[in-house]
Amino acid sequence: MASSSLQQQIASMRQSFFDEGIINRDRFIQLENMPNSDFVNIAIKAYFKDSPKAINDIENALEANPLNVTELDGCLQIFKDGSDCIGASKVITEINKIKFCCYDNDMERSRVALAMMQLEYITLKSKLEAYLELLRQAAPASTPIFLSNTNPPGQGSANGND
Repeated sequence: MASSSLQQQIASMRQSFFDEGIINRDRFIQLENMPNSDFVNIAIKAYFKDSPKAINDIENALEANPLNVTELDGCLQIFKDGSDCIGASKVITEINKIKFCCYDNDMERSRVALAMMQLEYITLKSKLEAYLELLRQAAPASTPIFLSNTNPPGQGSANGND
């Protein structure tokens, strides 16, 4: 069993993701409530495995001359869908900014938004990797972790705020 100090550190880190708007609370709780107790880990690792290609495709689409808005929109949508699966709120915000800038034909602002998206992605990756490492340290083999302020899958809270 993990120490209460480690459990508190995990709970605090998780809450900070929500408080900072890095992760959408409702989406992340949906991941945690999946029947497979390791689903959060699997989803996050898949996201970070697939994301570099998606980001590269966005960069290439933005650099195309002339700009193919349909191609860029497709690349952005693929990355947005993946980001939405784990609730990557700030990354999604920057993806939307790129879209709006391109629709306004403002390529300079599109490139700035791309840089911000990449920064948010790097921040997200760093924080979630640290979080997954703490979860790994805290969990005995094959035992699901239910953090404080989180009910086990299928168990709603008494106040209905899940």
